[in-house]
Amino acid sequence: MDSESGTRRAFGDPAEGSDDTLSEASDTERTTVEWAVGSVSERLGVAPATLRTWDRRYGIGPSQRTEGGHRRYTEEDIRRVRVMARFTARGVPAQSAARVALSMDSERLMIETGSETEVSPPLGDDHGTVSAVVSAALSLDPGALSRIYQRTLRERDLVSAWNDVFAPSLRSIGEQWGKGALGVESEHLASEVLVTELRAVIRGNRPRTVDPDVILASADEEQHYLPLLALEAELARHGLGAICLGARVPTTALSDLLMSRHPSRLFLWASIQRNADEALWTVLAGVHWPLTVVLGGPGWPEKLPAAGRSVTVTRAHDLASAAHAVLAPVGDGS
Repeated sequence: MDSESGTRRAFGDPAEGSDDTLSEASDTERTTVEWAVGSVSERLGVAPATLRTWDRRYGIGPSQRTEGGHRRYTEEDIRRVRVMARFTARGVPAQSAARVALSMDSERLMIETGSETEVSPPLGDDHGTVSAVVSAALSLDPGALSRIYQRTLRERDLVSAWNDVFAPSLRSIGEQWGKGALGVESEHLASEVLVTELRAVIRGNRPRTVDPDVILASADEEQHYLPLLALEAELARHGLGAICLGARVPTTALSDLLMSRHPSRLFLWASIQRNADEALWTVLAGVHWPLTVVLGGPGWPEKLPAAGRSVTVTRAHDLASAAHAVLAPVGDGS
């Protein structure tokens, strides 16, 4: 996002005036409903600054003006913007995406986007919502990301929001970063804004007292911890508070905590490959009290080493199964 776009968004754009709502032409010969940039932003999930940048740099923008001189989008303009957003979300460079969108006539735009006039991702449109997240990350717009995340959390339960929107969005952003279509700053921003929203869910639902009997941690050298927050939020929704240790918990520190606190449930996340001969398994082999260990993430070895006789080890393949395993009574193998 360039500095001009950011300044315009913060202080208002005098060229467009303060009217940022849906307008309908008063001229009796004009019956088409036209849309201001703010309304288009809400419909598409694309930041206003991004819309203005696409208009200024590539000519993808509003084609009409009100009597007062305010620029407005028609439905065809919106379809063209939607095509632009779809291509950029897939990693196509903005200039190339604009060239394709501008080359489409009305009929082609209708075929490409469908006949519906509503453009914002409706409830259940997972692909549209994921594309909106990617677009907001690409434009480095934390406000747009926050609105999309909050709307998703309002309209879905947390497990559905994570499985169908949040995790796929982060995977898509990671793939686009790997291709060089967006910078690591976009990936970090999307993750950090999601951290903020998940923490809000935790604060809003967590009991007054945290149960020291439940520990959530990422394995040694594991930097990812968003899955921990998603699980902590889901547990909080069920009335269970937990101690979340976050990323890169050294095995020695985890061992000290286990031996001093004797928790009954431990969730460990690992996305990077773990060895079958690492110290963690020696620690678990020494546990002498009832302990349920739930392993999440693709990093764990296919064949797990033996743990202590009092330890039950289970794998969680998604957020729902992780929450079920942690919430189950200790010793319950279900």
